[in-house]
Amino acid sequence: MQTVPSLTRIAELPPPRPGNRPHLRRGVPHIQADQLPEGGAMEALIQACASIPHIRSKQSRMASAEATALYLPDRFAVGPLEAFIDGHEFCHLNPDAAIHLTLPLLVRNEVVRLGWGEEHPITKLGILPALLTVYAPRERSEIIPIWKLVVLSCRFAMGELTMLNHKPA
Repeated sequence: MQTVPSLTRIAELPPPRPGNRPHLRRGVPHIQADQLPEGGAMEALIQACASIPHIRSKQSRMASAEATALYLPDRFAVGPLEAFIDGHEFCHLNPDAAIHLTLPLLVRNEVVRLGWGEEHPITKLGILPALLTVYAPRERSEIIPIWKLVVLSCRFAMGELTMLNHKPA
């Protein structure tokens, strides 16, 4: 009998992202070369992320000095090891475009299919296998869908989106 992975909680995803995917630089840092955010969009996204319960921000050790890292205090950072980039950091937002965050495999695959992001190149090396590059908001209307992906990443880091294996009936 085949084992089928599933999520312990529902992950509400945004509708498909309209238009073409941006071009990203290959390698590290994995950031956008085009379709950059309009003025103030990234700042508004960062501000919205600060409203997520339990989240703290700091400078990332895994991104540029200008990037904003989102992390959880010890008592909330109880998700699986792959939910974290560094310490309790689960996401960082690069001001020069692109967001790096972690998500469970099923959710990552759907985010890519819906056009909101792509696999981070270091995952091909077996490093940070849950890491995903999410495209920056091109305009303010894309802030909420991307914010919802950051919320899902936070829930993953809090142990609320964990994988189960079950046998089909």
